[in-house]
Amino acid sequence: MPDPDGLMRAAQVTELGRPPQVTSVPRPKPGGDEILLEVTAAALNPVTITTASGTYYGGHPPLPYIPGSEGTGRVVADGPLAAGTRVRFEASELRSGALAEFCVTAAANCVELPASLSDRVAAGLGVAGLAAWLALRDGARLLPGETVVVLGATGAVGQIGIQAARIMGAGRIVAAGRDLDALQICLGLGADAVVALDESLELDELAASLLEAAGGPLQVVLDPLFGRPSMAASRACGTGARLVNLGQSAGAEATYRSRDIRGKRLSIIGHANGAVSPAVRRSAFVELATHAAQGRIRVEVEEFPLHEVQAAWLRQQQSPHRKVVVRPV
Repeated sequence: MPDPDGLMRAAQVTELGRPPQVTSVPRPKPGGDEILLEVTAAALNPVTITTASGTYYGGHPPLPYIPGSEGTGRVVADGPLAAGTRVRFEASELRSGALAEFCVTAAANCVELPASLSDRVAAGLGVAGLAAWLALRDGARLLPGETVVVLGATGAVGQIGIQAARIMGAGRIVAAGRDLDALQICLGLGADAVVALDESLELDELAASLLEAAGGPLQVVLDPLFGRPSMAASRACGTGARLVNLGQSAGAEATYRSRDIRGKRLSIIGHANGAVSPAVRRSAFVELATHAAQGRIRVEVEEFPLHEVQAAWLRQQQSPHRKVVVRPV
């Protein structure tokens, strides 16, 4: 329950480029349509690290600030939602970040959780799950039977993307990534074949590997990487293919051949969760949560207590093959 002195523990970014430190700060007070949540799990996302480094294209909140854009929690007091209700929530780092014991956010940013879905899985399913799900469903408009290549398949977005593609009826799914051992996990998640993204290969050689694994031209590419892997995948695409980019882990720039775009009528589509309306994100998360609660989507989670937030921060910078989640309570 809230501290009688109105203080809480929180991770706080005080200097760009350095991990946050845990300190005591005033507990936020809800206003207007906001609700106060006791945070049970906060997801640590790549964009959280990028923002705190000062390199994110969208800028950063004024220092000091509490990082974290999403998590799970329990409603503290009756209001738009009953006290004790378990929710997944989105937070604003400008207002009240999620890496704290308490957080305030608008009731419209909350989704009630199924009883059978744990806080840690729900927290890990949010941003990463929405990115994969929305990119395939609304960006690529994946059709049953189509061939899908998931680049960066060993990361959280990629792993959920494999499972989402299977749920949506993909005919063949190829998982592509750099870590050979981690790629074997992808086979257990529903991938039919794996391809190592060997940086020593020429683009045409890598494209040939993707074509062979897919058993023919690619129809949908889920691309959290950009850079060389995206360029190679574009060369392996067939007529009418859709390449949906949702990240740049392998590079901020990519060059595509005119003959691939024009000759194949290749569509290169950008996706960002923030560009999607809150209502669509909420409804999509309900779908994801339902699948996860019923065992159709698995999310591997690595958990850290709040006082070890710096270790969690460093772990996320190592690109772990799972979601990093911080538990304030």
